[in-house]
Amino acid sequence: MAPRMHLFFAVLVASVIGAPVGLPPVAATGPEPEPSAVPSRVMVVGDSIALSLIPNLEQAGAALGVELLSAALNGCGVIVGQPTHPDGTPYIDVVQDTRLCVGTAMAAQNAILTSQPPDVIVWMSGWESWPDRVVDGQLVRFNTLTGNNVILAKIDEAVRRLTAGGARLVFVPVAPKAYPSQVGFPNIPGDFRVTQLNKMLRNYASDHPDLVSFVDLPALICPTGAPCPAEPVPGIRPRDRDGFHFIDPGAQWVADQLMPVILEPPPPPPPVPTCTRATVGQGAATAPECD
Repeated sequence: MAPRMHLFFAVLVASVIGAPVGLPPVAATGPEPEPSAVPSRVMVVGDSIALSLIPNLEQAGAALGVELLSAALNGCGVIVGQPTHPDGTPYIDVVQDTRLCVGTAMAAQNAILTSQPPDVIVWMSGWESWPDRVVDGQLVRFNTLTGNNVILAKIDEAVRRLTAGGARLVFVPVAPKAYPSQVGFPNIPGDFRVTQLNKMLRNYASDHPDLVSFVDLPALICPTGAPCPAEPVPGIRPRDRDGFHFIDPGAQWVADQLMPVILEPPPPPPPVPTCTRATVGQGAATAPECD
């Protein structure tokens, strides 16, 4: 394996919250943990970017004995709320009428959660960074204090609904656009919002390691940061059509890298200290002092 791919795997594994980048692993104390069961069923939720990678994830999963189920939909994110124009009117394009997302996205997710409960759920969506959105009758704008608080609350709401049955949730954030592409066009403000959304998801995962882990897809396909290169590695162009959606043969390369990391269980939490050593200025200890 090339040195660059070794680096990528180090970044991806470290991106599963709990494993710090650049530091050697801390030796575990106590008895060896029981080996985790290999997930047998993975569900993907998200938008058309996720949908474009589904055939490749299916193939990568099948090679590992994993069934892949899709609740991803064109033009729809994961959280509730309708993407709109700045004046609050519905956003409609040739692909999707976003008014349809309000009922269909959650219904598609809940149908699978009820009938074929997954072991792992992959969240891959960029629509949460759409600049304007109506949520509970309120027009909110991404990257404002009020708007981000509302979006974060809806992310939390969706996470808790998706994981209520015991599934492990993995954020796999989308990357800013790749340049150049065949029919894509520059969208610098959109690239910035996607980067901000990824920070939001990473922070949420860091704050909720019991619910969510984070696999850094942009580290794979956008290793130098925005603007993303068309070829993350020489000869591989996974988003060559429009800079956003995945297309073969590069798409299969991406799925083959992602699937093993998605299936990897998150690291166990650090052991709870049985005592603390008193130091000057330490204040009240949260555990008994050591003898």
